[in-house]
Amino acid sequence: MQAHVTDGAAADPHPCRRFERCGLDAAPMHHEKMADSRDMIGVHDAMRREFAALPALVAGVPAGDADGTAVVAGHVLMMVDFLHAHHTSEDDHVWPRLRERCADDVEPLIETMDRQHASIDRELQALAAESRRWRAFADATDRDAVAAVAERLLPPLYEHLALEEERILPLIDRYLTEREWKENAEASLSKVSFTRRLLMLGMALHGASEEQAQLLRAAVPNVVWHAGRPLGTRLYRAHRGRLASASRGSHR
Repeated sequence: MQAHVTDGAAADPHPCRRFERCGLDAAPMHHEKMADSRDMIGVHDAMRREFAALPALVAGVPAGDADGTAVVAGHVLMMVDFLHAHHTSEDDHVWPRLRERCADDVEPLIETMDRQHASIDRELQALAAESRRWRAFADATDRDAVAAVAERLLPPLYEHLALEEERILPLIDRYLTEREWKENAEASLSKVSFTRRLLMLGMALHGASEEQAQLLRAAVPNVVWHAGRPLGTRLYRAHRGRLASASRGSHR
């Protein structure tokens, strides 16, 4: 999908290029290593893959199968939590720093990102509510409602991820330090349990190249990486197996 920015944000391909207009106190210390946000591509790829699979995965659970419903509905709720943690960490740790360091130029773009986050969050809330109802009753009507919301979420999610990769990641690399970027990753991880962190890492590593894996290694705390690469890979493999057993719509 072709990414675009509304409200005139697309007029300037370098929204923070006039850094001299920002206050000196807003600039990162010149001797600090700057961020390398390429790790976010792997995270986004995992999000695209997992959310794209949801409609068929949900629709493939037989009506009345309480056990299969519990497995797949639990996966949907986990993905909602993962994406919510990812977005709220950006809200708290990325957007304020970009606004602070070049507010006049970056504001239309950040406003677009804020609106996209809010729109996606409404869909995530709907997806979570429908999934909880489906999990409680294992009803075909509730199942189909979950699949419909999951399908509806995809276009705005794809548009947002593409825009973030095209316009925001270059700004992160230029205006956030490595330390600040790691704070964002740690904030996102802190919102889920340690086991879920390992599963998230295994999910991001699934199908990743060695280069992508090393970028992820640089982005997460050492303890998460050293425990997470072997354990997360195993956890995710087992998780995929449970989904495959629960749904005829699994392509895993």
